[in-house]
Parts: sequence; C-alpha cells; structure tokens
Amino acid sequence: MEKIKKSLFKSSCLGLVLLLLLSFAGCANNTAANDTTADHSIESTVDTASAAGQDASDEEAASSLKLVLDKGKWAPDTYAAAYKLIENNANTENAYAVFDWDNTCIFQDTTDNIMNYQINNLKFKMNPEEFEYGITHGNNDAVPTDNLVEPYQNANGDPVNIEMLAKDLVSDYTYFWEHYQGLNPEADGALADIEAVRATDEFKDFQAKFWFTYIGLIDTFGENIAYTWQANCLSGHTVEELSELCGEAIPYYLSEKIEDVYYDSPESLPGAAGQVKNSEIGNYFRKGLRIIPEMVNLMNALRDNGIEVYISTAAVDMVVRNFACNPLYGYNVPEENVIGIRMNLDENGVIQPEIPDTNEHSINVKQGKVDNIVRYLVPKYDKNPILIGGDSSGDYEMMTQFTGANDTEMVNDKDPLQLVLISNCVKSGGMCELSKIAASQMGTENPQFVLQGRNEYTGLWIPDEQTLKLGADELQLTK
Repeated sequence: MEKIKKSLFKSSCLGLVLLLLLSFAGCANNTAANDTTADHSIESTVDTASAAGQDASDEEAASSLKLVLDKGKWAPDTYAAAYKLIENNANTENAYAVFDWDNTCIFQDTTDNIMNYQINNLKFKMNPEEFEYGITHGNNDAVPTDNLVEPYQNANGDPVNIEMLAKDLVSDYTYFWEHYQGLNPEADGALADIEAVRATDEFKDFQAKFWFTYIGLIDTFGENIAYTWQANCLSGHTVEELSELCGEAIPYYLSEKIEDVYYDSPESLPGAAGQVKNSEIGNYFRKGLRIIPEMVNLMNALRDNGIEVYISTAAVDMVVRNFACNPLYGYNVPEENVIGIRMNLDENGVIQPEIPDTNEHSINVKQGKVDNIVRYLVPKYDKNPILIGGDSSGDYEMMTQFTGANDTEMVNDKDPLQLVLISNCVKSGGMCELSKIAASQMGTENPQFVLQGRNEYTGLWIPDEQTLKLGADELQLTK
C-alpha cells in the first residue's frame, strides 16, 4: 500500500478534486457526457417517483446500523433489499460479500482504459522482441493461429489471424522504438514527442490493430486467452512502475468524456493483415471511468457492520488494487481482499508475461471466479458469501453456483448466498436470464436477485432498476 500511496501522490490533488466532483452527482461531467434534455428529464422523473415512494420506516430503522446506507440513487426496492441484508447480518459471524469491479463498483472498464492509455502514450516497458512475445501469447501458451471469427476481417473482407496482426504491430512498435526516446532512451529522436508519434500512420495502424486484435481474441478464443494476452502488455513494469501508470491513467479517464471511440488503420499501411476498420464492424473502445458513490457507501457500510468486502475481478489484481485500495477514491478495500488475474514477477519484482499455475490460482474469469472463492474464501469463513454483485457473463457462474438459480447445481452444500446485486448493463445470454429473474422479483418482500439501473451518459446510478443505454433515449429493463 505504501508504494501505491507514494506513486499516486503526484496526482492526489487531481484525484481528490475528481472524487469530490463525481461524488456530488458528477456535475462537471454531466454536460461533457452529452446529456440531452430528454436524458435529464428521464432521470428527473425517476428521482421524483423514487422520492414519493420511499417508506418512512426506512429512516427509523436506519438508526439501528452503525453506518447508515445512504439512499443516494438506489432503485427503492434494491435499496430496501441491500439495507435488509446488512440489518440481518450485521456483526454476525463470518459474513462477507464479493463484488466484481468493472461496471459494478465503478462505471466502465479499468484495464481497457489503462491499455488505451498505454497505447496512446506508448507507456510500454518492452523491447521489440519482448513485445512480440507478449502479443503472441496468452494463458502461458502461443495464441492459436486460426483465423479470427467474423466480423474480424480486414477492410477487403479477408480473414486475418494473430500471425498477420502481430507482424504489423511489431513493425509499428519497432518504428517507435527506433525513433521515439520516450519509449527507448537510445532512439534517434526523429519523433520528438508523443504528439509527433500520434501524427504518424504507424501510430494510427498500431492503435487500430491493437484494439482490433484484443476484441477479436475475446470473441474467437475466449476470455482466458484474451485477458491474459491483455495482461502481457504490462510486462516489464515493476509493481511500483505499474502503480505510477495507474496513477496517471485512472485520474485522466475519470475526467474524460464518456464516449465510444472507433480506431481505423490507414489505407497507406495495409501490412500483412491489411487495413482494419473497427468503425465498420462496431468494435468501439468506450472511453471514460466514473466512481459510483453508492458503491463506495455500500462497501463502507458493510465493513462498519462487520461484513467483510472482497473484489473478484477479471482484471489484473495489481491494477485494480490501485483503484479499489487507494484512499483517494474511497472504496477502502484492503489489498489482500482483491482477487484477480495474477501475473508472475521475477526476482527483481518485474512483471512477466506469464500467469501462475492455474491449479494454484485460477484465471479469475467466469468459472475461475467460483474456483477462487471456493479456494480462498469459503474455507476461511466456512460459509458462502451472503452477497455477490456483478454485471456481465463473467459473473454468471458465481451468481448461479452460489444460489442454485437458473437450474444450476450448487458448488457446495453450504447455505446459498442471500442476495445477488446486478448492475444492469442490459446484457444478453445468461445475464439476461438472471436479470429477468430479478425483474420477476421486483416488489416482493425478500428478493434474492435485484437490479440497479444507471445512466450511461453520466456513468452514474439512477433510482430505478432500468438503465439508460449510451445512444438511447429511453430506459430499458432487460433485453
């Protein structure tokens, strides 16, 4: 923790200002996020209905807890369920809660934004040979050379694979290595600064093909390969250097406008893979991060009432610790309570492009989240969590295997968890099924599944189970 505090001290003033601004409804960013009059009127209508529907008995009961769970912009029924959970389990033996991080505790994806920051600023710590190894490997093995699934083809409609894309990315990276001293101090300096780098076709090619490759790997080979491939981008950093990188990137994206950005490679540099147009296949990077004040408050309320809080993230654990454990942001999660993708370090504390044996620490995605909870937490507390929060298919297994929901077999014979909090991103597939279960339990006395809506223009919650999707002008409950 001391390393994190030191490395982020330079940005502490900015972080504190951002936290204050965002905690008070994100005023500075609501306008920047292109809220329309319709967006405000939707939220205003929901706020009014919420205020009218609050039960006065909630205020009376609040005094029984050590730290009151603020109503904030909770959906009223969801708030009531969370409040009741704390009230029923306060200071009972061995109670604990587990939350996904990205799009659950915060708005948007920390690692995606940090990767984008690395790309846009060439914040890498690898020579070209090391870079080539990192982008051709995932899950401790070479990435398969099969063609990526549709629609991940070049602009001519031809199939592409990791060999083609890696060849182009390495060529671009080598160009930067030879000419930009911000990446390689021994470069010739022909690219005087990062703005000169960004003006080159090589940079546009690098930016577009990097994002194209990452999302293409997810859809073709799955998260275990793609997420560890992404983690390899951090290779060469020490833990302290990674904290410094996060200390730059997180405050930067907390202040950035929320928007979908498309990167297309230039026609002038087709390379081995050909020109790629992310804009034509709908492959966007969603820029921006937001703190969710209600989640900050929930975590502190749980702890103040004797309920331990854990993060189970599909991101690299060291990255999330720089957000969740940093006192600047208020979540106050202990470092040891963050479970995520783990990277090996060498004897000098430098991150390596490899993960530990998965028999010792599972890749913390989907089933891996369940496995690691069973490995680390269930034996410690001799019970399952009482609460799990999540938003996506990466959380489906822990939401079902600890409840038996959706005709899923329980992972063990211990009591099922009491509450599943779904951050409503209006997902399809299994999460849609769970969201529909939550929708069917709305208004009931003891729901096991609850939904919490949000406004994706601001990145903040709204007091409703429905969500206002970015690009939409109407609230939506489920797919």
